[in-house]
Amino acid sequence: MGVFDQKDFLGCCGSTKFAKEMVLSGPFSNYQQAVEAARDIWFNKVDVNGWLEAFAAHPKIGESPSHSQKTKSSSSAQWSEGEQSTALASATDSSFQELIEWNARYLQKFGIVFLIFASGRTTLEILAEMKKRYVNRPIVELEIAAQEQMKITELRLSKLFSLQKDASSEAKTDNATDIVNKAGED
Repeated sequence: MGVFDQKDFLGCCGSTKFAKEMVLSGPFSNYQQAVEAARDIWFNKVDVNGWLEAFAAHPKIGESPSHSQKTKSSSSAQWSEGEQSTALASATDSSFQELIEWNARYLQKFGIVFLIFASGRTTLEILAEMKKRYVNRPIVELEIAAQEQMKITELRLSKLFSLQKDASSEAKTDNATDIVNKAGED
């Protein structure tokens, strides 16, 4: 059973409204139930201000989450770093510099960080997508960013459920060990 608090959901999506609504909708019996609730909340209950709050919680692609004071939780910062690891590992000096320049252009034009489901993508793939999306009108880009945020949220929800499952298994193992040890004492 997925019993999480507001801080847990804030690590998945930086919108306070989203996190509060997820707590109210829970607990969730499984990951899929949480994703269905998350999609409904994100697209139907969180307004544009909530979207912007979530976008602002992300570091720029290529920027270390620890250097960005915007991240709202330590798990969010860790997850963000992992999600960008392929891009950072594949960056050359010139592609990294180009990424920094395009991040600045994008932020200047749209007023938000470039949001993309970066997991498994190289720097060149991310740059190509950024250049492709740069020609969009702001309203179109806002919708795309919201869709990308939902992909990121789904990935992070799966990590949250995995962490809970691991902790639950660990607790059961510890409990079993205690029982065995007690039995040996008798």
